[in-house]
Amino acid sequence: MHQIKRNVSLTRFLLPALILLTLLLTVSCANSVPQELAASKKLWEEQGLRNYDFTLERQAFAPEDWRGPINIQVRNGAAVSVTYVSSGAAVTGGRFDNADTIDKLFTMLKNAYSGKGEFGQKADTINVTYNPQMGYPTNFYIDVSQMIADEEQGYTVTNLVARQFFTGRPKHIGQIRLQIVTHS
Repeated sequence: MHQIKRNVSLTRFLLPALILLTLLLTVSCANSVPQELAASKKLWEEQGLRNYDFTLERQAFAPEDWRGPINIQVRNGAAVSVTYVSSGAAVTGGRFDNADTIDKLFTMLKNAYSGKGEFGQKADTINVTYNPQMGYPTNFYIDVSQMIADEEQGYTVTNLVARQFFTGRPKHIGQIRLQIVTHS
């Protein structure tokens, strides 16, 4: 009789503990994107930049023309110019199409954490550094599987410069009086 009471007490404790553990694991798996990524992306979006230039370099086991560094011009949120730093030649063949805007770099990181997109599985290792003032990733490294050689890739963002372009009619900002004085 004493043995039965102990088993019932143990069951009363273990069953809620197992349910709680299952719930915690489900919640942690559902929220696979770290808070730092979400906060940095929000900070980047708060900048409101749709026009900017930056330099990107990919670290990977790949030919030089797939690594860069490259200069990228983004206008209205889309890359309009992607050229090699070394020669000024245009990048062709879609070599950097997945990384030619800051938003695409954020998408790449999100996919690495969640196992979506080009990765197909959650990455084993992700190391990221974000710009503290603007939120964009300045340097990151993704190793999809520690069991596979040479699939690792890293990216470094430098020289990000905001560009301001006016569209439509210029706004009236006042009158300018110009006086030309000539000396004889």
